[in-house]
Amino acid sequence: MAFDLALVLVKAPLAWRGVTWGDAIEIAGVYVVLALYGWITPAKAGATAGATAGGPRAALLAFATISYALGHGIHVAANSAHDMLAATGGGDPWGLVTLWDEGIGHYLVDAGRVAFAIGLTWAESGAAALPPGGALAPSAASTRGRWLLLLGAGAYGFIYFATAVEGQTAPLALPFCAAYAIWSMWGARRAARSGSGGEAPIRAFYSVAAWIALLLFAIWGATQGGLPEFTKVGIL
Repeated sequence: MAFDLALVLVKAPLAWRGVTWGDAIEIAGVYVVLALYGWITPAKAGATAGATAGGPRAALLAFATISYALGHGIHVAANSAHDMLAATGGGDPWGLVTLWDEGIGHYLVDAGRVAFAIGLTWAESGAAALPPGGALAPSAASTRGRWLLLLGAGAYGFIYFATAVEGQTAPLALPFCAAYAIWSMWGARRAARSGSGGEAPIRAFYSVAAWIALLLFAIWGATQGGLPEFTKVGIL
């Protein structure tokens, strides 16, 4: 969440004219975020051998990684050009800066987020057996661990909503968010009726995040009569 907020809000100039500390944070942050995803993927998701050695799970997670990194790469370059045009009064007659900055860049990043959610959930559900707390660090099955999970999910749900609104990727982000929330609720009820299923912290994380994001989408939509960018209504 700090990464996504800082790349938008930190506009202090850096070494080169038109390049800001927010741009540097965006580039460095991609490595940090993808390192965290990579740390989770094989060991913490309880992935099967097929997920770690190859197969559709690995292909999906590779797609997520490439999309996320490529989207931010496109965005940071186009966003710098956009800032330069805004500062100098230059025009964008073909709309290329807007296309790559606000269109393709944002959609690739959010496609990566969606693919990570599906891939990690799939890896977790494909594990042969997950004892209680087995997909988390040992302390995560504790009350403290569960509160940390809720805190992280809340932060992720907020940033998922905020980036979808400011990046105008709601046509992708909102339907997936709703689908994941409904699917997870249906799966939890089915598991409760059958008495099957162990710990599924990755699904719990994304489920809580999805419901929080949906609540925020609903509040923003109701108060604004739609889902306008924060910058369009003067918040940023």
